[in-house]
Amino acid sequence: MSDNERAIQLFTTALASAKGDERRAQILHQRSAAHARQGAWEASLRAAQQAVELRPDWAKARCRAGAAHYGLDQLDAAAAAYEEALRLCDSGDAELADGARAALNDVRAKQARLATDAQLSPHVLGFAQSKTAGAKLLAQGRYAEAEQEYEGALRAMRAALQELPAEASGGMRATMEALERGMREELAAAKKRAAGSE
Repeated sequence: MSDNERAIQLFTTALASAKGDERRAQILHQRSAAHARQGAWEASLRAAQQAVELRPDWAKARCRAGAAHYGLDQLDAAAAAYEEALRLCDSGDAELADGARAALNDVRAKQARLATDAQLSPHVLGFAQSKTAGAKLLAQGRYAEAEQEYEGALRAMRAALQELPAEASGGMRATMEALERGMREELAAAKKRAAGSE
């Protein structure tokens, strides 16, 4: 039995005899943390939510719920929990407020990445299909058609870049430019080989 499993058993035993909502909430908070260390996010969330029910004004329990929601990829719920924790933090607990703020920033960054991925996905698929079709046409010596497919691939990527916020498109823009150069060089080399074999 691991240390975490033993800790969970001890917290469960302590909970059965604990008196008062404050003490029970503290034990549930600790049990939630032990579940989180094991990656048992659903169990961690259940314990955190029970702690929140017992002490709705306790910022630490809200943070623990936020961490469990994040572990379950429930990002909107995680953000809401951290926002509520920040609202509840008193001025004497700067460390907890800083931790909640940092965690909220992590949640928002992940939400932004997922939104960008979802936005790019259809364009990336279109790019990949056109590039594959272009490569097949190139291998068959159908250069004009290959060029059209490559242009279609590049249009798909340009459309994706136009939809991205400027701060998210820097690395993607450089990759796109490198791909475009590579595709044009590939097409030019194939045309040159064809001209030399005539």
